[in-house]
Amino acid sequence: RNADIPKRKKYVNLVNSVKDSGGSVHVFSSMHASGEQLEQISGIAAILRFPLPDLEDIEM
Repeated sequence: RNADIPKRKKYVNLVNSVKDSGGSVHVFSSMHASGEQLEQISGIAAILRFPLPDLEDIEM
C-alpha cells in the first residue's frame, strides 16, 4: 500500500475508471518478483485494445 495519499487516490481513481469502462485490473504485490519488475519499469502497465499513438504526450 502506498503511503503517499494523493498518489494512492490517483491509482484508486484510475482503477475505478478502468472498471467503469469495462476493463479489468490486476494488482501485483511489490513483495513478488513480478511486482518488483513492474516497479522497475514504471509501476503500471496496460494492455490496450486500440492504438494510442501520442502516448508520450499524455500527462497523468
